[in-house]
Amino acid sequence: MMTHDIDTVIAGILEDPALDRSAKIEKLQKMRQDTRAEMRAASESAMVDDVDTGDHLKHLDLALRDLGADHDSIEDRGAATL
Repeated sequence: MMTHDIDTVIAGILEDPALDRSAKIEKLQKMRQDTRAEMRAASESAMVDDVDTGDHLKHLDLALRDLGADHDSIEDRGAATL
């Protein structure tokens, strides 16, 4: 997924009137977990391209912060951080 695509997906979630704040946070956190898993896979395999993955994580973190979500996970604070 290219960075501008992630921006479009995030904007779609943030602007969806059918989703309340908690549903938006839940969707964004799921995307963040998937992105973190992709980053872990990329760090363990030369066959996975992670060029945009760090940017995706940054955009997701910003969106979650803007919603007032606590997006830090245990892996973000521990020794296993990427």
